[in-house]
Amino acid sequence: MSNGLVRLTPDVYDLVQTGIDSGHYDTASEVLRAALRALHREQKISERQRLAGSVAEGDVFRKLWENSVQSSSRLNRD
Repeated sequence: MSNGLVRLTPDVYDLVQTGIDSGHYDTASEVLRAALRALHREQKISERQRLAGSVAEGDVFRKLWENSVQSSSRLNRD
């Protein structure tokens, strides 16, 4: 699917050309597709890490709440 031209900075163009010159890729499109797949994988990993952090934070708040409930119960019994 062709959506038009993509403008690359000279540095990015050099990276694409290096990928082709190395023989790892035959075309600029292959280099860019590989780069976009890598970016997508990185974003998925970051999202999983963010969600894992949220779960860990949720566990901390749950523990604090449980401890406060237990403390309250002890105070009410005494």
